[in-house]
Amino acid sequence: MSGARPFRDVKLQWLQHLSCDKDLSDNARSVALYVVTTHLNGHTERAWPSYQTIADATGKSVKTIQRAIRELEASGWFEIRRGNGIGHNTEYRPSAASILRASDAREKTDKVVTLYPSEGGQIRPARRSDVSGEGGQICPPNPKKEKIYKPNPREDALPRVTTRRAVPLVFVAETKTKQIEQWRSWFRLQASIHSKVWAF
Repeated sequence: MSGARPFRDVKLQWLQHLSCDKDLSDNARSVALYVVTTHLNGHTERAWPSYQTIADATGKSVKTIQRAIRELEASGWFEIRRGNGIGHNTEYRPSAASILRASDAREKTDKVVTLYPSEGGQIRPARRSDVSGEGGQICPPNPKKEKIYKPNPREDALPRVTTRRAVPLVFVAETKTKQIEQWRSWFRLQASIHSKVWAF
């Protein structure tokens, strides 16, 4: 044990321990999660939400919140200083014991790297690649990249000629053929009239 760390450094471990506490009720757990994740000041390690604020956020009654707070205090998760309610809300702070447990958990998960100042720092393997000023590392030849270039037969082919139809094909139902024939005869008549007019 190296001592307690600041709460902001062990918040994740604290929350993990809280979520795994089988003795806590679900109401107490949800109130603690809400207070720590939403209202706790990272520097002062304190929070001041009112019972009504917690009740509105968690969807529980004020009486349920009060019972949950008493349970969190009795189980050693929070140190609580009660206010008079007029400008002095109840103050919540994670207990020193719970922060110490979280600090121990953090200590176990942290990887300690030993430094050797007499030798100038950590021991590291020697560099194996030669980085020169010629624009990159010297790499061994790659036979896959050195395949003989074979031209694509499509590159030598003539460009494809696309033809467009002047008039699109239109399919007409048989019932409308009589109407189309009338239109054609009317166009022929108009063309002959216009050709006679232009002839004069």
